[in-house]
Amino acid sequence: MIKRTSSVIALSLVAAGVAQAQEAGKYKMGSVDLIPVLNTEFLHINNVTYASDSDAEITSWVGVVSPQLKAVTEVGGNEIEFAYRIERGEYFSSEQDNYTDHFAHLDGDFVINDRNRFAARANFEDGHDDRGRVYSNGFGNELDEPDTYKKSSVDGTYSYGALSAFGRIDLSVGYEVMNYDDRPEVLDFRDSEFLRFRDRDTFRYGGSFYYRVAPSTNLVLDATRSEITYDESADPANPLDSDENKILAGLTWNTNDYTRSFAKIGYKQKKFASSTRDDFSGVAWEVGMAYKPVTYSEFTVSTSADTRETNSNADYIRSRDYAVAWKHSWLERFSTTAKVAYLTDDYEGQVEDLREDETTRFSLGADYMFRRWLTVGVFYQINDRDSNRETIEFDRDVIGLTAKVTL
Repeated sequence: MIKRTSSVIALSLVAAGVAQAQEAGKYKMGSVDLIPVLNTEFLHINNVTYASDSDAEITSWVGVVSPQLKAVTEVGGNEIEFAYRIERGEYFSSEQDNYTDHFAHLDGDFVINDRNRFAARANFEDGHDDRGRVYSNGFGNELDEPDTYKKSSVDGTYSYGALSAFGRIDLSVGYEVMNYDDRPEVLDFRDSEFLRFRDRDTFRYGGSFYYRVAPSTNLVLDATRSEITYDESADPANPLDSDENKILAGLTWNTNDYTRSFAKIGYKQKKFASSTRDDFSGVAWEVGMAYKPVTYSEFTVSTSADTRETNSNADYIRSRDYAVAWKHSWLERFSTTAKVAYLTDDYEGQVEDLREDETTRFSLGADYMFRRWLTVGVFYQINDRDSNRETIEFDRDVIGLTAKVTL
């Protein structure tokens, strides 16, 4: 931990010296702007593996270091951005949970003319699931290390119609690959082949139509389709492959120059390739609203209802999420953020004793900008999940100190 703290101080001093000769936050190298950022966290977690009350809870201090380098340039007046970030987490009392994740993305926004635009994004993540999360719910203590995976995706959106026009159309297409790494150990309840049955590809495409009814308000109609294909199935005669169709209608509006809100409701259908699995059809919605009564205070509300891929023996997960947040700048350099979220997950299918989870999350944080290039923060987070399965329930508190260093 001493080395990490020393690294933060050293980088801060270097950044301070460079920043005097460069624009704030960036280093110019020809036509490319290099933007380095270092994020660090020092955490205390009282339940590392999300264990239930009946299982032993692991408490540990955790150090997280996450440097990022972003390169931004313009080609023909169009901005292109590439960023790479590495994140290393070390648990002082639980070395099995140490991890190293890698993230990279490439973005491009291209304006062909007033009526034609194109945006593309490619992502790569070499990440992990904490012990006790996703596919190890309820038995995180039994694993020797976190589950790891590699996820890559590419997405593109073509927009037709001037931004000032009454009507505008967006056409989008994307492809995502999710692959879990093989595990060497064999457990009584889950062997090394289990995660192979969760590897999948998702091909998605759709369109959105916007019609301006007021200077800052648009009617919107979204239609999307996702084709989900699993690489392997534990039961070849009963695969999890499915097609999803979703249609949403609603409004988008700008409350001011800094916020954009939307409210959409519609219909979602999930149809499995296997006739023995339960298909889904029902209401879906997406809402995100921001209210900024003054320039230094903002309230946000969000909620959604959708389906997610299963992480157990169910066919799918029916999820509903609700969240409220308030960010307030008390002084020019000092701000606080409070967030409350409530999530419900209903596991659907023909299996008996299906899970029903309710999760509540609360967090409170404060940030102080000591210098333009150095921001320090503190936060407290509570996670509580109730379930009809006792082994899935958990309580988890996290206390953290954060530091962000830029040029």
